[in-house]
Amino acid sequence: MKLSVVLLLSTLLPTSSFILRPPPTKVGSSPLLTSFSPINKPTRLYASDAAAASTKKKSSLTSSTFNVIKACVGAGVLSLPAGVSAFSSSPNALYPSITLMLILGTLSGYSFNTIGKICKTSDSRSISEAWEKTVGPSSFPISLACFLTPLGAALSYSIILADTATSLTTAIGYTVTRSKAIIVLSATILYRLCRMKDLSSLAPVSILGVGGIFATCVFMALRAFGDAYKVGGGMFGLLASAGRPVFNLAPVDFFNLKALVLVSMAATAYLSHFNAPDFLHDLEDNTLPRFKKLVTRGFGITAIISAAMMSFGFLTFGGACQGVVLNNYADFDKGATICRGLMALSVIGSYPFVFSGLKNGFFGLMKTNPTPKQDKLFVRVGLTLITCLALVLKNAGFISAFMGAVCGSAIIYIFPSVMFLKSGYGGKKERAFNYFLIALGAIFGVAGGAVSILDSFFPAMLA
Repeated sequence: MKLSVVLLLSTLLPTSSFILRPPPTKVGSSPLLTSFSPINKPTRLYASDAAAASTKKKSSLTSSTFNVIKACVGAGVLSLPAGVSAFSSSPNALYPSITLMLILGTLSGYSFNTIGKICKTSDSRSISEAWEKTVGPSSFPISLACFLTPLGAALSYSIILADTATSLTTAIGYTVTRSKAIIVLSATILYRLCRMKDLSSLAPVSILGVGGIFATCVFMALRAFGDAYKVGGGMFGLLASAGRPVFNLAPVDFFNLKALVLVSMAATAYLSHFNAPDFLHDLEDNTLPRFKKLVTRGFGITAIISAAMMSFGFLTFGGACQGVVLNNYADFDKGATICRGLMALSVIGSYPFVFSGLKNGFFGLMKTNPTPKQDKLFVRVGLTLITCLALVLKNAGFISAFMGAVCGSAIIYIFPSVMFLKSGYGGKKERAFNYFLIALGAIFGVAGGAVSILDSFFPAMLA
């Protein structure tokens, strides 16, 4: 183990120091703002890029709906069953949980639509630009969110890859420890991918990711309504005692503070709001009523998929659900092995996009454009630090809940409402509703973040 860590550090860490230099001046173009593209990759936009973007082919309503679903539904949805098991092991807990998912999906869709409305009326192409036009010149909160959101995603991906690689190697008869798996993956495949300058060749992997999610949803449904994981089933005996399904019929206390874990995870499941300006401008005939229809369809289907996967996972394992529910299934379950393989390929292919977002978010905070040397150094240092954190933090569900509470609450509930109120839109009722969303986001952020930490590291304090 020690030798593996030394190998990783010697491979990734350079000997030179990390010095930020003023960005080189580009003739005819000035840096605008940071935005998230439909593949969740922050990109620095230039004035010349905006002109080119205007000639890009527009997307139909159907195509845009698929892209909204693709932007929302990802590996984070696999943590939702653990959000239910955090406060109950009773099947009856699904009734309030599904209701909650639908309500939060509606609120998330409303704020997504709000961002589109503000960008349309203010002629903005990013949240940062809309913020500067409606709130003020300082977009530091947006820049900080641009950094922290992909940081949490990259860490979650590393944890998922470590667990998935261990299960996959076990299924084919090899024994590889979790630590060795993530160190080897980081020092080889992930490092090379994160150093790529052009990520366009990896774009098809997003389709694989969506296909993998749907395949996993079908698999989870078959297992939930089958007998394989019930007492006496073919897979039940292959599970460790701590991982076997746990159910009880005790009354459900949905007002238990631990329910905030699910609330926080739900924020991650619906978090695609940085993409709202892109979806607006890429939509054919992008009137506000048409954009609202896109949001209704996209978030409605996302809510159904999220609620379904949450239900299937919880109905199979109950109170034993782990932070990533695929880890619950037996290593020798062939269906689970296929789903793990699809998920691993999807995460590996998506990792460089997320890491690129982290890198751009960092240099956005520093207000500088990186030199090639700084770019390479950031990849080495950043990937090393994330890998070290993934060796210590083993619960992707915690990362999903904590980042959903802290970043998701701000991006979904607070930022859009602040811009809405500052812009002077809406009547008294709608403005009051946006004040309510700001308060709700603050409560979810503080309380949800605190409960996520306590539930993962100090569970006795919530007993």
